[in-house]
Amino acid sequence: MTPQQQAELRAQVRSNPACAEAFVARDLDVLAALLSAGRARPSSLDVGNGTIIATIGIEAGNALLDHISSDPNMRYVRPLLEQGRLKVGSPVAQDAIREFADAGVITQEAANKLCALGVEPDPLTPQDVAEALFNSDGTEKS
Repeated sequence: MTPQQQAELRAQVRSNPACAEAFVARDLDVLAALLSAGRARPSSLDVGNGTIIATIGIEAGNALLDHISSDPNMRYVRPLLEQGRLKVGSPVAQDAIREFADAGVITQEAANKLCALGVEPDPLTPQDVAEALFNSDGTEKS
């Protein structure tokens, strides 16, 4: 964890009333669980045509894949999907999925399902919390 991330974590703990009791008790397990809720990072998952269809259904999946196949700007995306090597967690892929929904190629629900493939939980460990909150001598970091 970078010093900036640690500072942000300290600010979260101090501003979140749900963390107050665990912070006073120095219950790092509880703090890690509380602070991990909702944390996510881009996944490294590779997807292909089959994953698209399995995730949003055959009709919506086919419509999306047909759209990608017919769009000249997607010419380098097609082989990645055919080979199952498209990084769905990349910002470019996530933005494209949202744009497909905005353009009516797929529904917002389908876009949400595909975008969800591109994120994974990013939990904090008790050690992460300890390093962010306390100095090696046990004193609280400012």
